Amino acid sequence: MSERTKRRERRERRAARPWLSWTAAALAAAVCGCAPAAPPARPVAPAAAPSKGAPEAPPPEAERREQPPPSGPARPARMPAIAWAELPSGLSVATAVNRALPLVEVRVVVRGGSSADGERTGLAALTGQLLVHGGAGGLPGRELLARVESLGASLWVDTGLDATVIGLRATRDRLAEAIELLGLVVQRPRLDAAELTRLKARAVDAARDRARTDGRWGALMVLFRDLYALPTELHPYASFGATASELPKVTAADCRAFHAAWYVPKNTVVVVAGDTTPEAARAAVEKAFADRRGAEPPALSFTDPMPPGSLKITIVDRPKSAESEIFVGVLGPERRDPEWPALAVAGQVLGGPSGRLSRDLLEPRGAARAASAATIDVAEGPVPLVLQAVAPGARTGAVAQAMLEQAEQLATTMPSEEETEAAAGRLSAGLGLGIGTAAGLADEIAGMQVLDLPDDYHDSYRKELRDITPALAGKVAADHVRPARAVVVVAGDAQVIGPLLSRFGDVKVVDPTRDFERKRTIQRDAGASPAPALDADRAAPAQDRP
Repeated sequence: MSERTKRRERRERRAARPWLSWTAAALAAAVCGCAPAAPPARPVAPAAAPSKGAPEAPPPEAERREQPPPSGPARPARMPAIAWAELPSGLSVATAVNRALPLVEVRVVVRGGSSADGERTGLAALTGQLLVHGGAGGLPGRELLARVESLGASLWVDTGLDATVIGLRATRDRLAEAIELLGLVVQRPRLDAAELTRLKARAVDAARDRARTDGRWGALMVLFRDLYALPTELHPYASFGATASELPKVTAADCRAFHAAWYVPKNTVVVVAGDTTPEAARAAVEKAFADRRGAEPPALSFTDPMPPGSLKITIVDRPKSAESEIFVGVLGPERRDPEWPALAVAGQVLGGPSGRLSRDLLEPRGAARAASAATIDVAEGPVPLVLQAVAPGARTGAVAQAMLEQAEQLATTMPSEEETEAAAGRLSAGLGLGIGTAAGLADEIAGMQVLDLPDDYHDSYRKELRDITPALAGKVAADHVRPARAVVVVAGDAQVIGPLLSRFGDVKVVDPTRDFERKRTIQRDAGASPAPALDADRAAPAQDRP
């Protein structure tokens, strides 16, 4: 049986249960700016006509120089060939060659992120940190990291919503030794209780600091909780991060149980990218990862979240904050749904570098200093489309109203051909930009594996983007972008912005320093100017709308 056939069968097995994946847990909607306009051309005085019979003056030097040809379209980044191997244990190895530098990047992808925390929020992240800093085999934590550094290598861990990724960078000549240490970290961690206590203390301090100073973090905590609300159970994505009161509850026994359940070969992919060969990569991984446990990882339950019945508004109170961070979130189709590319294009029409939010909020009005919109990759269930803006506190109401109006316009008015082509072109051009380096290539392959995307994903996605029409983008927006049932979260000074937001409906105010407990509710101001027309029930199909 070929390696590709084995991989396909493994994907089918995963498809039979709720599949897990990795996303960058932080918001994908990065702040987009506009390029400055080109300076106007300096006027040139007309040359005096030569006198009759006088010799013609030679053209100026600038005119004699040959002008360069116009720039063509940027070449799309092409994913190099990926060589696959599956070890007898069920662990998969993906190798991509990049010889730009004598370095090799390794990513161990374990499909168990914060969505697998269960009742112990922060468990996956603390387990990952304990793997790297708590020692492995017979090596205490400091000695292990010293051994890694002595090889000229570096080791790190990142836990997202759907996976934990342990990264390693090493020089070509020390790769086998570095991977041997990596195998110890992943398969035989000490998971020491004393080290966990130290890690928890640092994590608690960091969480308290974020609660006091990081409005973006606080807003995302509430945004994910409200987007993935369920009536009687906790959705795996409802916890964007752990609070200072949740982290101390995680024990070393919890970490050991999490490691035993999720860090199994069948749930692990090792990605190797850089100056090596598939044969060398497989040999090093097979020697270092000798764990042959055949257990299947646990299956998570992803019940479809229930959208709010009406516009839901929450303020994450940050007294005396001069600015507000404004988020508007809705849920679109699943990442695997054929409609997903059209939603991504619609999001770019709305919040790309030259999208509608930028034109409305940054250029003519100047009401906000940042405005964007983008989808956030999640492995299971509906994908969030999130609008974001940063504005002075006094302008929060006007900016929030403009964001809701633009979302409503996207859902009721088909985008133009020019908007659609520009949005699809930006997405296509930005696909895989980092794969020219070994690190970027390793990260891209790791992300694709977490989402279970095929090796030719870049090419197939570009083709899907080329096929997006204004009608298709408009239909998907009409089906999924419903501002009347959106989640609005604003991090800012509730004393200032509460009255500005109450025109849209009741406003809940929460305290991020006290586990986001409710401080009060500001009732809707019935006497204020009416909120934007947010028609929740659109009976007319998208193709019948202007």
